[in-house]
Amino acid sequence: MTYDAVSAYTVLLGDGVGPTTVSVHGSAVDAWAALAAAVGVAPAAPPRRRFGFRPAVAVVPSDGLAQEEVHSAAEAWRTVDPERRFWQVTSHRLQVTVPAINTEPLVSRTA
Repeated sequence: MTYDAVSAYTVLLGDGVGPTTVSVHGSAVDAWAALAAAVGVAPAAPPRRRFGFRPAVAVVPSDGLAQEEVHSAAEAWRTVDPERRFWQVTSHRLQVTVPAINTEPLVSRTA
């Protein structure tokens, strides 16, 4: 058996009343987009490029929301009731076992 590592991102969201929601995502973009959807943030229009202007590089999900926008919206959602509302986005490196399919060395043959 060999080992490999994969990335996973979890989003934890709760309001102290209902059950806590935990979702697992394969990319940071998907995780931040899930948090944005959970707290009710609508995607912004992607920035327009004019005269060669390029926006600053940031984590921008495919739906147009920047990580900072999601963070500030989630914080605003949490401050409504800071004793009960909570959220967290966490990255993980998971070790997985990969079965060895071919244990013999592969020998190239020429004709």
